[in-house]
Amino acid sequence: MGSGKTSVGRALAKKLNFKFADSDELVEKIVKLSVREIFTQMGEVEFRRLESSALAEACRCTQPTVLAVAGGAILRQENRTLLKDHAKCIVWLDAPTSTLVGRAGRAKHRPLLDADPVGQLNQMRIDRESLYQQIATNKIATASFNVAEVVNHVIETCKLSVAETAVK
Repeated sequence: MGSGKTSVGRALAKKLNFKFADSDELVEKIVKLSVREIFTQMGEVEFRRLESSALAEACRCTQPTVLAVAGGAILRQENRTLLKDHAKCIVWLDAPTSTLVGRAGRAKHRPLLDADPVGQLNQMRIDRESLYQQIATNKIATASFNVAEVVNHVIETCKLSVAETAVK
């Protein structure tokens, strides 16, 4: 949360002339509730089930797509396998907890950060870091870069060509 997945993903998709999808937005569209409402009314377990379903649907898309995947999606083995099997490049956008808190710590749509943003983000890092390392083809530290710079790093790191992709 707060690493820049959605902002970078949208900008990257625009630059490459790809479709863009965000896993949280896909879930919200299916259920017609916000992430916060889903967590409140249905619980995290149901949210994770819906998230898996949305990811599977996004991976069936035949158009070139930039997919911003919520950080908790990798907790399920089926999602990690799905992403590894369908993605050309999996980029882990990372930043120190202090940066993440500054970007996401007080956002109303982040129910997992309500009580203790620093503690929660630190715990999420402990719980998820090895999983990110397991599936990421690349890692980019985003703390000192703006969105356009991260987009350029992703293009370079994943060996994507703007000229080539705009034609496809």
